[in-house]
Amino acid sequence: MRIAALLALVPAVAAAQPLPATWSVDTPKDAPATLIYGPPGAPSLGFACVRKTGQITVRLADHKAGEVWINGAGIAEPWPASVAFASADAAATLRGQAHGTDGAGTAVTTEISTAAPVMKGFGKTGAIALTALSETATPVPAKPGMVRKFLGVCD
Repeated sequence: MRIAALLALVPAVAAAQPLPATWSVDTPKDAPATLIYGPPGAPSLGFACVRKTGQITVRLADHKAGEVWINGAGIAEPWPASVAFASADAAATLRGQAHGTDGAGTAVTTEISTAAPVMKGFGKTGAIALTALSETATPVPAKPGMVRKFLGVCD
């Protein structure tokens, strides 16, 4: 269910003139809460949780690598992937999975606990960096209150 909710976060088609990337938070009572970063309609980074579970699903979208979703070793998707998180003085590296996405790119998903020190640092500073598939995403910092609102719903 969490993965399905995040599929909507995958970029569909880039606009001719891209809009600036921004952070947005949505905490509906009857659906997963989301904290996303990217241009409107084409976010590149998404966090989602079911209320009060303490678990966050993270989805990091990347560029398209080809027509066939088979990696260099000939292995079909999903592929194992490590996702490194860094925020404030905390860091964590977690296992994840990489998937091809409807011709729009590669997306990596993983899960992290709201209690992880790196997520606590994200809540304090609004800054986070994620590295997967040899690429690092360092979005502009979010407003810490926005991150805390999201984390509060997830806890």
